[in-house]
Amino acid sequence: MKFGGLDLAAREKNPSGVAIIDSRKILVTTLYSDMEIIDFFERENPSIVGIDAPLTLREDRYADKYLRKYGAMSLKLPGIKELASRALKLKEKIEEKRIKVIEVFPTATAKILGFYRKPKKLMLSYFKNYHISDVRNEHEMDAIIAAYTVYLYHKGLTLSIDGVIIPKE
Repeated sequence: MKFGGLDLAAREKNPSGVAIIDSRKILVTTLYSDMEIIDFFERENPSIVGIDAPLTLREDRYADKYLRKYGAMSLKLPGIKELASRALKLKEKIEEKRIKVIEVFPTATAKILGFYRKPKKLMLSYFKNYHISDVRNEHEMDAIIAAYTVYLYHKGLTLSIDGVIIPKE
């Protein structure tokens, strides 16, 4: 079973990290356009994709307040609203390919599991039992953690905070 992760940028001109966990292998790359992202997930065909972006435009959701302790930002910020709009469109297009999409928060995952580090590439040691293609930037690192959160979700080791999936604390 394959699990996907997407660290989505608000705009297509900015880099988005994508990752696939397939057994003990992790494929990771950077993409830009919605079409590239959709094609990537259609080609790799994961069962579930975790997107590191709000999958709602609701400004008053409990998840944002709860996850603030892990660094979550409010949907009241224009850039976060733009990110959420793009994420919702992508979710719909990915789900048309019969791939389930959930919202994840990689920073919370890394902090809860105790491997959060800066620079983010230092977090790769947590995945030492995996064969990982070259990780070039923090977006790809977040995509790996997003995909790992999906794996934990599949194993029943997560909770949903108002629709955001994080590991059990």
